[in-house]
Amino acid sequence: MLIFALGLLGCAGLQGRAQKSQQEAYQRVHAINMLTIMLGNISANSDARGCYQLGGTELGVGYRQSYRCTSHGSAEAQQQAADSVNQWSDLLQGVHTTSGGNNVGGLLNARGCIEYDSASSRYIVTVVWQGLTEASATDSSCGEGNYGGASNRLRRLVSGTFYAPDLKG
Repeated sequence: MLIFALGLLGCAGLQGRAQKSQQEAYQRVHAINMLTIMLGNISANSDARGCYQLGGTELGVGYRQSYRCTSHGSAEAQQQAADSVNQWSDLLQGVHTTSGGNNVGGLLNARGCIEYDSASSRYIVTVVWQGLTEASATDSSCGEGNYGGASNRLRRLVSGTFYAPDLKG
């Protein structure tokens, strides 16, 4: 009976770890989808690509402003860029699915960053969120210090790059 009870306890512990792993995998897939959305928006709006140069601004959790762009391309392209940035921030915050007045449709404590390197015409889009268990620290300034203190051992991230072609010849 004692051996059987220990076996059941082991199975229960394994089940708990499996659920955490499943949740971590779901969050990673969700983050990759959000990353892909923004990379697609940047590549599709060539007239206003400069509007996506957010510098150190972190969208998502904690971002309460409405982003605007007043340069780079036509007024229509600027509005399209601003709309895509604001919608992406809303996705990161999970505002499209609520329960009891709380946003529950996004990643846990999600933030997004877009950096631009003018020397290589490269956009780096990063999505960070809070994991459920500690892991090795990640190398990115996006969300620095918000996920497990200075070590950032709860921070998870996915990052993608878009190289903007020079079509001017």
